[in-house]
Amino acid sequence: KWFFPCNDFEVDYESNENASIVYAALAIDKELQPDKVKRQISVIDGKLLVHFEAVEARFPRALFSAFVDVLTLETKTIEQFGQGTEL
Repeated sequence: KWFFPCNDFEVDYESNENASIVYAALAIDKELQPDKVKRQISVIDGKLLVHFEAVEARFPRALFSAFVDVLTLETKTIEQFGQGTEL
């Protein structure tokens, strides 16, 4: 059923803490069309690992684009307010 896998990618946050923060922020959003797209996210050795699959070729591009927008925002937030910042 899942004919269009998107190549896996990883983002190295250099710490499990930072990668887990991003994971938690991204994992809370469920797929809007779970019958058409799948997303798997994991954290290993300070890296966020992501895998997408879809039933049609048009879905991975939109899915990946929206996901990267949120990923970029989370990464910038960690850079701005990361470790050593007092709240």
